[in-house]
Amino acid sequence: MKYSSLNREQNKGYQLNLKHKRIALITMLGLLYLPCSWGATQQELEARISLLEQKLLELTQESIDLKKQVIESNKQLAQLNTNLQQQRIVNTQQVTAKTTQSTNKNQTKSTTQQVAKQTHPILETKAMDNNQIVLVNDPLEDGATDTSGVKNVFTLTELKDYIKDEIGFSFNGYFRGGWSTSANGRPKNYAEGALGRFGNEYGGWYDFIFKQKVYDNNGRRVDAIVMVDGNVATDRAAGLFNTQDDNLMQFSDIYLSTIGFVPGFPEAKLWVGKHSLFYNEIQMLDWKTQKAPAGGGIGIENLDIGVGKVDLAVVRADVNVKLKKPPLAPDAKNETEVDLNEFEVRYYDIPLWKDATLGANIRFSAPNKSKLQDDITVKNAWLASLILTQNEFFGGFNQFTLQTATNSVAAQFANINTNNPEFASNSNNDYLGKHTGGKAYRLVSQGEAYLADKVIMAHALALTTGQDVYSYDLKMANADFNSIKSAVRPAYIWDNYNQSGVELGYFNQKNKVHGKSYQEEGYKATLFHSFKVEESILSSRPDIRFYASYIRSIHNDMSKFDFNGKNHQFSFGVQTEVWF
Repeated sequence: MKYSSLNREQNKGYQLNLKHKRIALITMLGLLYLPCSWGATQQELEARISLLEQKLLELTQESIDLKKQVIESNKQLAQLNTNLQQQRIVNTQQVTAKTTQSTNKNQTKSTTQQVAKQTHPILETKAMDNNQIVLVNDPLEDGATDTSGVKNVFTLTELKDYIKDEIGFSFNGYFRGGWSTSANGRPKNYAEGALGRFGNEYGGWYDFIFKQKVYDNNGRRVDAIVMVDGNVATDRAAGLFNTQDDNLMQFSDIYLSTIGFVPGFPEAKLWVGKHSLFYNEIQMLDWKTQKAPAGGGIGIENLDIGVGKVDLAVVRADVNVKLKKPPLAPDAKNETEVDLNEFEVRYYDIPLWKDATLGANIRFSAPNKSKLQDDITVKNAWLASLILTQNEFFGGFNQFTLQTATNSVAAQFANINTNNPEFASNSNNDYLGKHTGGKAYRLVSQGEAYLADKVIMAHALALTTGQDVYSYDLKMANADFNSIKSAVRPAYIWDNYNQSGVELGYFNQKNKVHGKSYQEEGYKATLFHSFKVEESILSSRPDIRFYASYIRSIHNDMSKFDFNGKNHQFSFGVQTEVWF
């Protein structure tokens, strides 16, 4: 080191200077002493020798003092050298690296495997031209010294993902809301599940998901997950939770999710708690083709079997059923709770041709009445689906879903508005109406595609038919129906952050009950301009849209709906949606 060489040169200089002084002083004293000694007596000679010895002792003490100064100087130089080296490393951070597996991001998984052997890596904030940072390895476990296979250089994004996975906590979700009004009082949404949502959706909604890793070792991981969702009113200043002002909240998910606990399937996910299999949403119409709300259940997902993957679940979803005979006690409830279990199997990601996959689902809803409930009738129900997904479809994607259902689930297909395939008739878990084995069928298409280089279009289309089903809109049994629900949304892409377009919606449904026909029909046209990120209409958020919308109800035999005394409405406003 150059600092050690400098110390040696300084020490040498001190030693040379000390010798020169001693020789010169001794020589001068000798020269003064010799001329006088020739005539001196023995007594005088001894006195002069004593004086000379005293001078030599003083010189020796001076030499010792100089040596101490040199030693102290060397210590100061060594400390300076240490300080200079320490100043080259700043903002150090020690991170304990454990063996982790991430199923969400391949990049995070790769990072975790590469640093799994490190015990205390240190972050050195050395500036890099490509926005990288350097991890310096401390000694490894079990005395290992080979670090040739350990990655030491990471981008900031890689490090953030690694730390996020190591801490194991995440908070994400969705919400929408905005301002709106109309030319005739407060705006009212009409059949948004049939006409489309743009310019026809004035309330707010939110989903908040909290996830915390509680264990991660030896290829096994456990996460605790809680999801809160609900409505939030956008027409009133107060936001107290109540049913009158549309401010509602529920814990839709509270469950434990695990990976690595299913023998023979290390990547499979086993979950237990209030949860169900993945919902499949038709975004533009705001309802799901796959949905089974659950009070509690158990499921296994991502089983690699054959050419595809398998999901299995059994969930609890009890329903309230009205008694045929009113109770004798005046304050007793006129309903009873019936145990309901739903069994679901999904086989998906079956490869077909290029960029195309097939999925098949089946769900059986099984009421479990007690001996005290023999006087009530609750019919079981089936739901079966085929889903064809074509990716890279004119620059976008398209999804086709063919479904059939029976009894109370088939009755949901006949709704004018929302068409979620649920067993209960509403969010209060009520089982209503008389179901006599009716069936319903529907074909649903949704997706987006580029019509030109700067023109993108999203669409949703549902064609549905059914026989002998209960109509929740008419509150009548043995109904036959046919319906078409559609929405298209072409937009011009100005740049990555601006789109202008129109959403057009049309629906028509005819129900026939005991020889009498009922018709519901309407259309909608909405002009909009969106501030957004990325070009995709269905898969990119956030989105801030300014709109003006015209809606007209042509026939309303079933809903008896009106827009504050009129059959049409002109509204305008701004709405935002964001995933985070």
